[in-house]
Amino acid sequence: MYLMKSVIGFVLIMIVSSLSLAQGASSTKDGCSVIDATHPPQFIVYDGKSESDIHLRLQNNTSCAIVVQTDDKYPTEIKKLPQGGGRMESVLRSRDGVRLPLHYLIQNKSQSDWRRAYGWGDSVFIYEIPAGQSITFAVPAKHFKRHYNVAVPFGYSWEGKKFVAIGPGGVVHQIQFLYADLPTVALR
Repeated sequence: MYLMKSVIGFVLIMIVSSLSLAQGASSTKDGCSVIDATHPPQFIVYDGKSESDIHLRLQNNTSCAIVVQTDDKYPTEIKKLPQGGGRMESVLRSRDGVRLPLHYLIQNKSQSDWRRAYGWGDSVFIYEIPAGQSITFAVPAKHFKRHYNVAVPFGYSWEGKKFVAIGPGGVVHQIQFLYADLPTVALR
């Protein structure tokens, strides 16, 4: 009888254990995951150039939102006009492909520390990039002519929207764009 109770107890423990493991697997499936497995969770690509700037696109390739820091200005996008041409307009909500005055870091050698690319001022906005969406931002071409790398600090939306840690002391997520990834045509 004792052996029978032990076997039944063992079987019950195994059933409960397998149920809790199955529940854990389903909750991971519902969490933040990569949308396109051929790309990293977040990445930056070359998106064009102007006379003085290199335009980059930051893609959020996950099923959850991320947050970035910007200057205290509303983001903008280019609206095409019916008669041709275009104009910049302010965007008040998160929108795919919007242009941001993004806070980013630069690095002049792969062994050196990252530093702020310019004076960011006293006031900072936090912008949420929804799942699967992207933003664009400009980096002065002079940084790439000096072979600088670029990194964008970010946070996951569940970590809070108060701020994105930039300096030392704390976990900082970064999306990097290396000088070597820039097409040669970009600096012509």
